[in-house]
Amino acid sequence: MILHFRFSAYGAGGQIVRDTVSAVSEADVLRLLSRDGLMPFEIEVVETGPRQKARRSKRISTTALTGFCRSMASMVDGGLPVDEALQLVASDQEDRAAATLAAAVREEVIAGMSLADALARIQPSPPDYLIGLVRAGEAGSSLGPVFRRLGVALDNERRLSDGVKSALIYPAVLGVTALASVGLILLVVAPALKPVLTVSGAEAPAAARALIGASDLLRQGWIWGLMALLAMFLGMSTWSHSDRGRNRLGAWILKLPFVGRTILDMEVARFAATLSALLENGVSIVPALSIARQGIGNPKLDASMEPLIDTVREGGRLSATLLENELIPPIVAQLAAVGERSGELPAQLMQAAGVLEERSRRRVDRMTALAAPVLTLVLGVMIGAVVLTLLTAIMSVNDLAA
Repeated sequence: MILHFRFSAYGAGGQIVRDTVSAVSEADVLRLLSRDGLMPFEIEVVETGPRQKARRSKRISTTALTGFCRSMASMVDGGLPVDEALQLVASDQEDRAAATLAAAVREEVIAGMSLADALARIQPSPPDYLIGLVRAGEAGSSLGPVFRRLGVALDNERRLSDGVKSALIYPAVLGVTALASVGLILLVVAPALKPVLTVSGAEAPAAARALIGASDLLRQGWIWGLMALLAMFLGMSTWSHSDRGRNRLGAWILKLPFVGRTILDMEVARFAATLSALLENGVSIVPALSIARQGIGNPKLDASMEPLIDTVREGGRLSATLLENELIPPIVAQLAAVGERSGELPAQLMQAAGVLEERSRRRVDRMTALAAPVLTLVLGVMIGAVVLTLLTAIMSVNDLAA
């Protein structure tokens, strides 16, 4: 049966080619594209009707990818064929996430696909830059080092993410406790004081009026407030998923103090590490830049890579184009220039990635160390102001009685 396939591939000049082709199987598609000098990085069957293939909507967890890459590195370095390595990883009962991923990939490999094509075939599939690295590793017979490097990079990313999440647990608990305390005062204590403050008919002090007003507003208008918050959330979610909203949000995030610079360093570190691995495995500079760019999550940084790739395609030096990009830290361009002069560009790019990762880790440690005391102080002031208002209102009862 003739099937229709949609593919994305890199041309000889590094440009991305997207088109459809008819063939009996994906193996035939690969042969056709290789004959035309194209390097595919994504192939999918185009079906019609209710069985149409769903677009990629989920992501494989970083933990699963890390375990899968580390296990595959050990198996491949031990001399096992890819299908046997996948079978052993799939039988691992201690890491079920990696085992499930390996089992799905093995089914496609047994069907005749390459490992990279199998990774691109499964749903949900790994990031495109990971698939590109695996494809380069297969072409250069260096799958072991590629998986080992991917495992280290993904593990560093996971540790950094876990560190941020762990550091936010205490502030989150503190914030919930503070909100619960304020809610208890406004919903329980203030209504109990209202009859006492109004029974004499005299005007209550300003502090008491403010407390009673806030309590009435919360008790009577909570449903409208909840609906407003829900509408705001839905509106922000819709806006952030649009192209314009995503670009504006990405640009705004990079301008945030501390957070923006940390996210930028992490993104550029991933880009430099991926580019280093691709170059080390024999991928030419322009396709390597295009594949490495696919790992960038911030839209503004991603858009800034387009002129960079065009300049390199036209013959410009990588270090010079990196230096012209205002978003990329200068250390990356400086080390790239050293690598171009010494002929060790992949090693220097990996060193730049290590510098940026360490810088991000230190900045995250400082931010998380400051977050708890600063948040404690802010919430303490907020609760103290509410309690002081409450005490002032209680003391005013004596004034009204007098």
